[in-house]
Amino acid sequence: MKGKCKVRSDADRMFNGAVAALLLVSLVACNVNYKPSFKESITDAGLRSRVSHVIDSQMRNIKDYLDDDLKARIDEGSGRGAEGLSGSEIVELTLAESAGRDYLDFCYAVDLANASDDLDGVMETARSVLPEETYSELVGMTEEVGRAILAYGDDAARSIPLNQQAAFYRDLKTLVTRSIVLLVAGVVYACIPDLVFWGKVSAACAISVGAGLVAISIMSLYEYFRFGAGEGQSFEEWFKELLKVPQADFALTTSVTAIAEAMGAGPVVTGIIICLFGLYNVVDLARTMIKTYNFDA
Repeated sequence: MKGKCKVRSDADRMFNGAVAALLLVSLVACNVNYKPSFKESITDAGLRSRVSHVIDSQMRNIKDYLDDDLKARIDEGSGRGAEGLSGSEIVELTLAESAGRDYLDFCYAVDLANASDDLDGVMETARSVLPEETYSELVGMTEEVGRAILAYGDDAARSIPLNQQAAFYRDLKTLVTRSIVLLVAGVVYACIPDLVFWGKVSAACAISVGAGLVAISIMSLYEYFRFGAGEGQSFEEWFKELLKVPQADFALTTSVTAIAEAMGAGPVVTGIIICLFGLYNVVDLARTMIKTYNFDA
């Protein structure tokens, strides 16, 4: 009798295991396209560490453009004199206020895009803090850009000199992506509700990071002009010549539009962008690009 019970028990276990395996396979098959939320992938420790570092590294770029009361609280908050509040202290203060975590998530996503040029995390975190109508407009813009770039495919840069096609068009696409990141950061700051106080710091840092990335991309294109096919021309001449290439026209129009719109989002946004462009010596280059498209920024 005992032997029979053991056999039955083993059989039951095998049957239950098989059912569990089938359920697992079914779940995986049904969710093969499942992509975990960017925000869910951020640990508390990772968030605190990364955003604290961003705030510390960007504070000198943003501080002069913040509201006077916010600057005063940063300077006086820790009792450390000229040093003011540290990035980690500002992170903790931000976490304690309404929607504070969302603004830290956004700053984290923008900084992460520095290495990946990935818009998904930036857009997901922006959605948490933007009005739905504003967010929908941004999604429409980014989707249009993505479709257009994919449509050009690998053959898009063939009208650029052969030995520079791949690298140059890759730089153009990077400029588009980074300009969109900057635009989103500018819009996020412009839409911050009055009741948000400390969240403004991380949002301003996101603008600063985005502006730095765009400045680097512009300089990359400028270096191409100086040492590549455009050598011997003025920047304006090279830029107008570049517009004869449809793919470059599209990419630069999109980028300059994003920059101009972000710069028009208010004095804080404009000030931080001009500050970062100035550090990278691209203010005149950016203004030339913007004037070419008759923007008033």
